[in-house]
Amino acid sequence: MFEIELKNPDEMVIKAKERVVNINVAQSTVSSDLKVGTIGGAGEFEIGDITIVGTSLKDGGIMYRVDVDGVKIGIVGNTAKTEDLDNLGPVAILGTSSAKTVPIVEPKIVIPMGNMDIAELKASIKVEKKLKIKNASSLPVVMEVWKLD
Repeated sequence: MFEIELKNPDEMVIKAKERVVNINVAQSTVSSDLKVGTIGGAGEFEIGDITIVGTSLKDGGIMYRVDVDGVKIGIVGNTAKTEDLDNLGPVAILGTSSAKTVPIVEPKIVIPMGNMDIAELKASIKVEKKLKIKNASSLPVVMEVWKLD
């Protein structure tokens, strides 16, 4: 089981069994309680039970694919282009600030970030403080939008 919260419109917090990780798409950084401090840029990182792959975007910035308990999460800012999204691969949960990425990625859960207009998504919207995921089989069949406040 893990939880997802938004610390601010550009920063997603993922709380797993062993670790808590903050991913900031505006600053292209990953932080946790690490001795090395904050990690910036692209690369592959294992932080406890969380695996993170940061991929450089063609126009700058980083997008992230996170694997927690067998659930893949994509975190994409508004600078990602369609050709960049091919490198993201399939994800069940998508945190994004661009509604244009949603039909391309086809996630089961969308978490709006930044100034995203959620009316464009035409899906049921749940407003909560945090999203709790038990496991991959507990994900919805039809896409849902979770506005995390």
